[in-house]
Amino acid sequence: MPKIYPSFKTYENVPLKVIPIDERVKNKTVAICHGGCNCMKAIANTTYQLCRGCSDRWRYLGHSCDVPNCDTVCDGTIRMQPKDGKMVCTKCYDAWKNMNYCIWEQFVEERNLYLLRPPTFVKALEEGIVSPVENPLKRGDVAECHHCYEDRKIFTPTYQLCNPCAMSLQYHGETCQVCDVNYATTFDVPESIHVCRQCQNTKHTYSIASYHIYKTQIRTIKTCQMPNCNEPISHDREEGKRACSANIDHDHDTDITRGVLCWNCNTNEGLLKKWAKHLNTDLLGVIELLKDYLENPPLDKSWTQDRDSFR
Repeated sequence: MPKIYPSFKTYENVPLKVIPIDERVKNKTVAICHGGCNCMKAIANTTYQLCRGCSDRWRYLGHSCDVPNCDTVCDGTIRMQPKDGKMVCTKCYDAWKNMNYCIWEQFVEERNLYLLRPPTFVKALEEGIVSPVENPLKRGDVAECHHCYEDRKIFTPTYQLCNPCAMSLQYHGETCQVCDVNYATTFDVPESIHVCRQCQNTKHTYSIASYHIYKTQIRTIKTCQMPNCNEPISHDREEGKRACSANIDHDHDTDITRGVLCWNCNTNEGLLKKWAKHLNTDLLGVIELLKDYLENPPLDKSWTQDRDSFR
């Protein structure tokens, strides 16, 4: 039996003048929009003579977003969108869409965590790195970013920042709670911690279950885990070095993380696998072939070398 969703009344209490029937233009006719933009556009609502954008903003005037902790109310400047019997604002709707319209309860739980995250750009505002702009552009408009001063799509219209600058400045001054680095952190909503981009990439690349596991079970490993090696390793990059000495080893075919190795062991293990593939065998087969080669060198003949020169 199909679900029956409540219907939402449209254009309630709209403080706009109703166009007399004999003065209305036909649908999709280009005329002056009376919804506030005052632009010559194709008319989508003939009753109030509204373009598509203004029609969407006035359609659900007074309705509030059904997502808890989201206090958005349609005031004629914000677009509301009904979905599966719920009324959601544009930002919540886009977030729900990105989650492939999962069940409402799951979306609400994750959305609430996002809405309860720490406020952004606090320290950047205090230090004067960013400042609100007058007459902000729309998100996605191409303009000069007020931090890198390059012409890019604007991601944060309030401060006119492009996406890379907004990501690096939204939690400027915060410290990564995994590696204690004070550089370009972001806030991970599911685990409610600040993390730097490097830790974020490492967790994603090696499919680590959580930042807590990465911090307590992986970053605490201080020596190479290859038997008989025990080379000291560090998960933090030393000054002047391009990378840290700890290498997380994982199976490229299954993506299963196997251990933490030093550079030599991690490199040689990878080369050994490539060698096995080249010889059309497995790792044990390579060892047997190498053993046979060393025990029975094909050029170890009495007539191939001057053995007196070895003395």
